[in-house]
Amino acid sequence: MAHPPRLNDDKPVIWTVSVTRLFELFRDISLEFDHLANITPIQLGFEKAVTYIRKKLANERCDAIIAAGSNGAYLKSRLSVPVILIKPSGYDVLQALAKAGKLTSSIGVVTYQETIPALVAFQKTFNLRLDQRSYITEEDARGQINELKANGTEAVVGAGLITDLAEEAGMTGIFIYSAATVRQAFSDALDMTRM
Repeated sequence: MAHPPRLNDDKPVIWTVSVTRLFELFRDISLEFDHLANITPIQLGFEKAVTYIRKKLANERCDAIIAAGSNGAYLKSRLSVPVILIKPSGYDVLQALAKAGKLTSSIGVVTYQETIPALVAFQKTFNLRLDQRSYITEEDARGQINELKANGTEAVVGAGLITDLAEEAGMTGIFIYSAATVRQAFSDALDMTRM
């Protein structure tokens, strides 16, 4: 059974999909957009999320999904519904680094798929001890965290998976996404549903 089409007077349907700290930020920010869209949080990731969403789509409409990081990329490559990916802004990175810098001078930054090239110049200019890493899978992320720990890193900036793994390893995890970036993703999702 196909999901029902959207009528002109219907609010768009947006699902937020996350498994870590982002779930709480989604919950808080979604209240600001409740009057503009029907928002449903889904606290699952990767294949469990894909399976759940496909079953849900058999009977329900979804105009857009908002997700982030490796989970978002996974969903985007496997679902027919548009997936809006949250991307940390330069301001998010600087804010997270400032927070980490108040705690220690030994900071790691772990991002999905690729490091942040602009951060290398920033690091050199301000003489910061930053160890940048990237990951693809959760196992890869865990390996990067373990290497950072072995190298004496005390705080790690990254998405929810990274901050959780850092804290499991006894380091401080600094969440990279800001409320402003999540708000922008909601705005982008709403704009996309109006096309």
